[in-house]
Amino acid sequence: MKVLTSPVFIICALLFIIHQVLQKGLDITFPMVDRYLDNLLTMPIILSLLLVERQYLFKRGKAYRLLALDVVVATVFITLVSEILFPLFSDDFTTDWWDVAFLALGSLIFYITINTIPTKEKDRDTRSR
Repeated sequence: MKVLTSPVFIICALLFIIHQVLQKGLDITFPMVDRYLDNLLTMPIILSLLLVERQYLFKRGKAYRLLALDVVVATVFITLVSEILFPLFSDDFTTDWWDVAFLALGSLIFYITINTIPTKEKDRDTRSR
């Protein structure tokens, strides 16, 4: 499960947990961070878990990577749910288009860093074809 040991995934997950503990557990707030950090970190975490699911549960192999379309569809789905559906059903949620930008940026971070095939695996896959 190299995806879950990726430095970017680990940093995103740790920052997410630390932020939640500070914000919700210890009631320590940083307004700008509270507003956008979770949105930035959400997509690298969700997409990494989706990638692991595809690699192991669907047995697509360790070299399998999400297509750009997979990343876009997941981002659009999360955006629709979190920025349109949730605000329709609860006053606790509001639509903020900056959230969409940070979700998209998080997806781009995932695609560029975590979703890459390491050189050794790329060479091995090319030779085996």
